[in-house]
Amino acid sequence: MSSVPQIELPEKYYLDNFEALLRFVQEKSGNLMSRREKNFARKFLALPEDARCLFVRLTNRKGSFFRISKLAYAEINDLLETTDLLCQQKFFSRLSPKHSNEFTEVLSIFPKAELLTLLPKEELPKGYRSLKKPELITCAVAHLNTRKIINVLRQLEDIVRVGYEDQVAMLRFLYFGDIHSDMSQFVVRDLGIIKSELFNEDKLKAAYRTRQEAEDTFRMLRIYQEFRVLRDEAMAPADEIYRWFQNCSLTRQEFCSLALPTFDRLSLKIGKMLEQQSHPKFALSMYEQTEKPPARERRVRLLHKLGSKEEALQLCQNIISEPQNAEEKFFAEDFYNRIANKKRRKQATDVLHDSPSITLPIEAQPCVELGVLEYYQNQGHEGCFVENYLWRGFFGLLFWDIIFDEDYEAIHHPFQARPTDFYTPDFLKKRKQKLIRRLGVLEKPSHFKKIINHHYETKLGMSNPMIGWHESLLPLVEQCYQQLEAKQIGAILMEMAKDLKENSRGFPDLFIWKEREYQFIEVKSPNDQLSAQQLYWLKFFRKQKIAAQVLRVKWEESRGTMNI
Repeated sequence: MSSVPQIELPEKYYLDNFEALLRFVQEKSGNLMSRREKNFARKFLALPEDARCLFVRLTNRKGSFFRISKLAYAEINDLLETTDLLCQQKFFSRLSPKHSNEFTEVLSIFPKAELLTLLPKEELPKGYRSLKKPELITCAVAHLNTRKIINVLRQLEDIVRVGYEDQVAMLRFLYFGDIHSDMSQFVVRDLGIIKSELFNEDKLKAAYRTRQEAEDTFRMLRIYQEFRVLRDEAMAPADEIYRWFQNCSLTRQEFCSLALPTFDRLSLKIGKMLEQQSHPKFALSMYEQTEKPPARERRVRLLHKLGSKEEALQLCQNIISEPQNAEEKFFAEDFYNRIANKKRRKQATDVLHDSPSITLPIEAQPCVELGVLEYYQNQGHEGCFVENYLWRGFFGLLFWDIIFDEDYEAIHHPFQARPTDFYTPDFLKKRKQKLIRRLGVLEKPSHFKKIINHHYETKLGMSNPMIGWHESLLPLVEQCYQQLEAKQIGAILMEMAKDLKENSRGFPDLFIWKEREYQFIEVKSPNDQLSAQQLYWLKFFRKQKIAAQVLRVKWEESRGTMNI
């Protein structure tokens, strides 16, 4: 068996990558860089290579403080001399009392065993030695003289704080367009761990048109990051997080459109926490901050719970008039009918109740879909458990080049996994004519197969938000093409393009066929419910005269005849 060749990165690959990022930002977003960021870039590039290496090494690591004695980089000739130079040039600052407000992070760079020897035991409460490291640090911050301990630490060893954090963070943000991506993406690409689309970098455009757009989005992402720390690390209760949000004095009006999705997500998350922790009025005020689903649905429920029945019904009517997705539509219709018309059963329940059923042996219970598939295979059908895989894959293969077309100015850096407008209405708005023209190949089998096969063969293994690579993908797409009419396939794909986040899910579980007959089947075991998105696609399929049904499964205790 031949071994996979190991890719060796250049010795100073991390410096090459950082400087490539810096050049890219200067070229694409140079007009958005602040004076401080430009000054940092100028000073950084003027440093000797070893100094640039050490600075990048530490900016790529977690934390702001570092013990020089614990660093070891073979490619950097004189670590101490290089550290001195970086301190002189203000890229590093040595630990001093001015860092007292960062005392927690200073202590965090030491293991617990060392902290127990360094901290003055006479000033700490009894039992401190049994505390876990985070609790020990909290205890130390509460009881010790911060400046005194810092002076002790700086006498013991050389500790530095990395500077220019804000400038480096903004440069990365201007490159990636978010605050979560980091330099590891260069390494993942260079090692071949993930294959991504190769873009023409000359065509790539800056993610932000103005400095204000960049700052608004950056600020909103930082605020959301702070919320996650409060929720996940500090374990703050919902009402405390609500007060934090109020103190931030955030309003939708102060942010540009690119920052609003994060504002909406924050509002929904806090609203949900408040609901779960029994603060309905606070939750309602959070949901009123946004129209993003499911905010309006939650408002209806809370208004009704708080006794504002008429206001709840009016909001239902507003949703019915202009639903944003299937969940909103069916919820509003069902809720209105239940409250105003006293109709107790949901539409999804009606459809499920009126659907045919089969009986399967109880042994099929762990994976009911495969049990149904076997049932049809025993009747001479072919088929596959496809769910969303088939239609997402069909969309990705047919439209690959349109999805990743740099001309739509939605690709901003070489590692982008999807265009920035992929889950927005702009995706269809910008590409509608090209998508419609591409659908024309569905009427020409040879052209269709040429495009599908070309994308499959040349893009195999590459990252695509719609495709999960598997050997069954191409045969399934081709089989689907043979069974359905071109206009039916086109209708589904264009419906997906209207809202790729919502409409690329909820498809039926199974695709079965026998000669020229086929069926899409949504499988439901006795305790399963039909989701709004599943109901949405079943109704859409039937409107397009595509064979689709819900199939209920009943269980029998021992293997026997299975009858419809």
